[in-house]
Amino acid sequence: MPGVASHHHHRYISDVTFALLIAALALDPQQSAHAAKSAANAQAVIQQAAADAAAGNLDTAEGDYTAALARSSDDATLRVGYGDFLLTQHRYADAIAQFQLVLSRAPHRLDAEVGLATAYRGAHNFDEAKRILLAAHTEHPADARPLTGLGDLEIEAQSYDAAIAHLKSAVAINPGDVGARERLVIAYKAKGDSANALTQASAVIARDPKNAIAYFTRAELYSDQNKNALALKDAERVVELQPRNPRARALLGKILLRTPGEETSDQALARCKHAVEILEPLGADAANPPDSDSLFMMARAYQCAGQADKAAETNAAFEKSSKNDRATKENQTQAKHLVEQANGLAQKNDLNGAAEILNQAIELDPAYGLAYSQLAKIYYSEGKLDEASDAIAKALERDANQPDFLYVRGKIYERQNRPDGALADFQRTVAIDPKESDAYFEIGQILQHQGDRTGALKAYEAAARLAPDDPDFKRALDSLRTANPN
Repeated sequence: MPGVASHHHHRYISDVTFALLIAALALDPQQSAHAAKSAANAQAVIQQAAADAAAGNLDTAEGDYTAALARSSDDATLRVGYGDFLLTQHRYADAIAQFQLVLSRAPHRLDAEVGLATAYRGAHNFDEAKRILLAAHTEHPADARPLTGLGDLEIEAQSYDAAIAHLKSAVAINPGDVGARERLVIAYKAKGDSANALTQASAVIARDPKNAIAYFTRAELYSDQNKNALALKDAERVVELQPRNPRARALLGKILLRTPGEETSDQALARCKHAVEILEPLGADAANPPDSDSLFMMARAYQCAGQADKAAETNAAFEKSSKNDRATKENQTQAKHLVEQANGLAQKNDLNGAAEILNQAIELDPAYGLAYSQLAKIYYSEGKLDEASDAIAKALERDANQPDFLYVRGKIYERQNRPDGALADFQRTVAIDPKESDAYFEIGQILQHQGDRTGALKAYEAAARLAPDDPDFKRALDSLRTANPN
């Protein structure tokens, strides 16, 4: 749940270490000692990199893995750890490459399968993520992790019945899996099944008395049922556990601003002052200003606490924020329509008209990556490579894991005679979207030009397999086979 983080982390690292040590018992004493030493070394690197990353030293953490893998490139545990580090940095294409390398040597290694599915999900390739998790569940039916991942995917797809079925199965396999139970709470709540959501939230809290997600969800559920005393208790607990969590403070403030059945004027004033204390920190972070809902509650809290001047000031800020929210949504909607209109003009070969409309879309919504990507395609078609390069760079700043953006930059690199950069982008494209036939074809073109006939043949075969009716793919494949029949 955004904004409410569990204090639990994945524990598979220790599980892998345990499995490696058990497997080592089947080896002779010298092999066993070597395996145990390798496992210990991998864990030491992972722990050091985690410490460096936690301290904000991401380059140092990256260096920890790079140096260790240079010494032990076949260490699967180390490579999975590196893949997980890349996931935390949202470098999904790079993470996919790491997990795939592990699986090419150990096809059924579960932590790599789960990591690969997580990377695909992060890159918005939900079909591939689901396929991998289903296969992992078939291979490892006694392990709850693939089912938990499938539950997560179904929640995101708003398929709550399917999510609940997967998560209940995960909990049946591992009743102590708090993460699966957390997701089950969320799925039940999203479905509107408050009774089961409350039951599961209480079960999580019984197992983990410091679980912020469970307390937060239970507080929301109690609040929706107007059980304010119970909601207040849970919301206070969330703020105690996560004092910097804005959603927790907003929920507690909302509950405090509800008038109970009976209270004296002094009690009402104390309650309102407490609401001010809870909500005021939301406006103290200039880098993350409060949203309009929080401003509205803050204004109410000030008014309730008898601070009329601050109430008026905050209410004015609320009105401005609400107006900006409406304008932003309207601009985003209009920008999408303009991009669709520009695509129509581009198909009619009116490139100048399309570019003009795309620039209007960018002015309305500067965060809309697709507008920059479409503009880059037009500049590319016009031979304006510097402008195309600048536009696609802005698109990738907004979504570095969008395969279409990577493909466009690869094409620009090709035209700029930068084959290594182009090859890297096309390879990232097919890593994120293995069904991208055009990118495989471009990879084949580059590798063939570089003299790598074997690599080019594999790339052409992949392109032709994905799009068997494409004449260019078939022609390139047949030509290469004819030139090198062996």
